[in-house]
Amino acid sequence: MKITLLPTVSSHDDIPPTVSLDTISYRGESYDLSQLSEGGEVEASDPFIGKITRDTNGAIHLTLQYRYTTQTAESVQSMNIEDYTFDVTSGECPCPIKRKPIQEPTE
Repeated sequence: MKITLLPTVSSHDDIPPTVSLDTISYRGESYDLSQLSEGGEVEASDPFIGKITRDTNGAIHLTLQYRYTTQTAESVQSMNIEDYTFDVTSGECPCPIKRKPIQEPTE
């Protein structure tokens, strides 16, 4: 599955999506995309952006909203869309957000 995460500053962080075969789980919901035929496309709604497509090689392509907070993330993030695009066959999608260093509490 080719996943593009479109980052948006928010009051909280999203947990990256997970993939198992043709199912993607995100924000507590699972979406079974196995019925999407090769060369097919479907108009998607929140949290997806645009269309979900399956190319002629069987790969699913989709874009998701991806929220993060500047409380834990660096204020400047990459502007390169390739840094937010991942091929995931199974498991969790990587988080593309650059995080602030964890500060040890001072005594």
